[in-house]
Amino acid sequence: MAGTPTVLVAGAGVVGLATAVLLATGRCAERLRVLVLDARPVPRFRADELDARVYALSRASQQLLESTGVWRRIVETRAAPYRRMHVWEGEDAYGASAIDFDSADIGEPDLGHIVEDSLLRTVLADALAAAPRGQLVGAAEIAALDVQEREVVVALGNGGDIRGSVLLAADGSDSAVRRLLDLPAAGRRYGQSAIVTHVASSAPHLDTAWQRFLPGGPLALLPLADGSSSIVWSLPTADAERLLAASDGEFLAELNAASAGVIGELTACSKRIAFPLQALHAQKYTAPRVALLGDAAHTVHPLAGQGMNLGLLDAAAAAAVVEDALLAGEDVGDLKVLRRYERQRKGDNLAMLAAFDGLSRLFGLPGWAAPLRGFGMRAVEAAHPVKRLLMQKALGLTAGRRHRLRWSRAPRQA
Repeated sequence: MAGTPTVLVAGAGVVGLATAVLLATGRCAERLRVLVLDARPVPRFRADELDARVYALSRASQQLLESTGVWRRIVETRAAPYRRMHVWEGEDAYGASAIDFDSADIGEPDLGHIVEDSLLRTVLADALAAAPRGQLVGAAEIAALDVQEREVVVALGNGGDIRGSVLLAADGSDSAVRRLLDLPAAGRRYGQSAIVTHVASSAPHLDTAWQRFLPGGPLALLPLADGSSSIVWSLPTADAERLLAASDGEFLAELNAASAGVIGELTACSKRIAFPLQALHAQKYTAPRVALLGDAAHTVHPLAGQGMNLGLLDAAAAAAVVEDALLAGEDVGDLKVLRRYERQRKGDNLAMLAAFDGLSRLFGLPGWAAPLRGFGMRAVEAAHPVKRLLMQKALGLTAGRRHRLRWSRAPRQA
């Protein structure tokens, strides 16, 4: 393809920025331009406050971020490793219906890191700004798309337009790109909302991610670097709305009962926010000159905390496909090129979505199913090879091996 291709990335969330940085700092960085389009500015990280939105990043995600040079800055700024994951159902956190995953059992220093959204986006945006051919275009609301034979034209809400060879859409579950191209997506709403907040506790979190399955939905307590914990509590929407409107004392009373004292008494909480839960999967990830990434292609239940990790694997695969096509002299926006990305990622994403949706349904069954669930959890706890395999999957090591060659360049210094 003649000239320097321009890669457009819709969405300045973590997945969109990671995709852009992979391309703008990668093996073809001098042979393309990368523009990230978003209507809203990237929120800047603030050391004096905790972001309510956090992610549990797997080892595969860490490797990706290391390859762009931003991981070192993340861990030096504020990131919390979690070395254990404890999952249970019922009143007794250490009873028969409990599974304990420990990184030491597989010879790893940790199972992952808890990192704030604003920190990830800040370091990625800074890395993009430092790249000679990377740029973040602000106030860029996508109003219309015109897919032509050799380019895609993005019409902006301010009346301007931007042209590119390919558009990688990482603009979230309510993707404007997916909607404008009329790409169908199947999914369901769970009738639940997740309450997110940070809490102080009377006992240490022990670098452990705790998760309890409750009749109304799972409760996760994730360790943070300052000793507090991030709460993600999935509840029927009516209950979530009631708890959002409750006083801090009323909310903490119910949260203490739900958390069963695994990190002692929860004594204070930050501002609470909530978001509705849904599962969604695009029937097609690609169209001529366009590919969907991250939540634009697939949205999963947060019970396993894997949504961001799946999105970052999308970023790695999409960037690698674009680079391979460029090195081979192909048109990076050609549909046959973009379908290589879809073939790499769609099956894995669909399998993970089905697994998380199945778990959500299983633990939502009434009390008669509890003995069966307990039997299954006891079997996993006793079967050490199965536990090791599950931990490797949570680390992203199996997926990481499949994609490692795609980000195997030496880590860059931020």
